[in-house]
Amino acid sequence: MPLAILAANPQRKILFANAAAEKLFGYSREELSGVVINELVPALQLNACGADSVHADLPLAGREWDRHRDLVAKRGDGTEFPAEVTINPVSWENEACTLTIVIDRTERYELLRNRQQLAHLTRVSTLGELAGSLAHELNQPLTAILSNAQAAQRFLATEPVDLAEVREILHDLVEDNHRASEVIRKIRALVQKGELEAVPLSVASVIRDVALLVHSDAIVRGIRVRVAVTPELPPVHGDKVQLQQVVLNLLLNAFDALESCSALNREVAIEVTPEGGDRIRVAVRDGGTGLAGNTFDKLFLPFFTSKRDGLGLGLSISRSIVEMHGGRIWAQNNEDRGATFYFTLPTGARAERSFLRGQP
Repeated sequence: MPLAILAANPQRKILFANAAAEKLFGYSREELSGVVINELVPALQLNACGADSVHADLPLAGREWDRHRDLVAKRGDGTEFPAEVTINPVSWENEACTLTIVIDRTERYELLRNRQQLAHLTRVSTLGELAGSLAHELNQPLTAILSNAQAAQRFLATEPVDLAEVREILHDLVEDNHRASEVIRKIRALVQKGELEAVPLSVASVIRDVALLVHSDAIVRGIRVRVAVTPELPPVHGDKVQLQQVVLNLLLNAFDALESCSALNREVAIEVTPEGGDRIRVAVRDGGTGLAGNTFDKLFLPFFTSKRDGLGLGLSISRSIVEMHGGRIWAQNNEDRGATFYFTLPTGARAERSFLRGQP
């Protein structure tokens, strides 16, 4: 990938530009010479010391300064493009200057946008498969609300009114309303199309939300879901909806793997444990028939599937999401029966850096 390199003096005027800078910005080197660098990257503010003024001033002597920032750059014809900009202090003919490296990230952002659209489509498709179970999950609190409302009407029609009983019924109405609202909220979060939102979050809450969505489906299939989370795990940094999609894909795959199993073996275990001090490992284990030996190299490739009606996108998208978060995903057969899918995520300060680097 060509790197546009620009050297600017303390007055922000360009002293040097390489051939890649000419091509990227649409100017000749002669035209770039003496141009204020902000004409090319308007949001970039350099102070007299050569440091980005958004951050603290940094003296050049004895310090390295290296910042990767996503900014908008402008070409000679006025068109704008997303750019990754890196700045370092340098000495140019005995003068303190800055060396700015600009990388065109247009293709990167197009790829990221396409991935997000594909992930959204598969989420909608997956929830479509769960429509019957989700309707049942939603119908339970709604039925309870109706029953309690009818009971309240009966109590209010009697004399004297038993206020204690009515208060208890009203409390139940509020609780059932919260249950229904929670189901709708979780469905909406997975279905809606939004931008990536990288925030600190608990892996336990991600799994809890997904477990609620598949609760009725598990009951219909006669599957027990066991969740074990090591207490007081540090947060990860990432997009909650996308991580929910990974867990949902792995859970539904585990459910499918148990289709031919007896009732005694129909259990899926989810375990969340620390790994190596700065990572969290999630394991989704089933007691099915396991994975064929010749499938391990293809499991996470697009359009590979062992299901009759499968698209072969779930695991591929899960891998891209996990890797975008700075983790990795893999699978192995269990010693007794079935298979386990694992994925890891970084934690702490490393988590945010990994998320930024993991994006395409």
